[in-house]
Amino acid sequence: MSRLTARFTSTSCLAIAVLIVLACGCSSYPQVTSAESLKFIRQVYTACNTKSPERVAKCAARLNELTAEKLISESEEATFRQILELAESGDWEASQQQALEFAQRQVE
Repeated sequence: MSRLTARFTSTSCLAIAVLIVLACGCSSYPQVTSAESLKFIRQVYTACNTKSPERVAKCAARLNELTAEKLISESEEATFRQILELAESGDWEASQQQALEFAQRQVE
């Protein structure tokens, strides 16, 4: 095996390993810290699933309330904001998928 082939093979293996790690766990979501937050996940998912800008706006307002009342953690807030920003930008599939994954994380 030539030196170039060996280098290409080891680089390919490294790239595949990195992709596997990224696919298996780097997009982890936080555990929710309150019943309100758990309920809110459903509201966010519904807003994204129905592709409703009105529901997304209501969720954004509710997120501000939950944050002000300190009913959610900073990591939860950041996750919800990311999902809502995707929805607000019109990326309904990605926002729905992230909301679903966030909800599924709660039962693992």
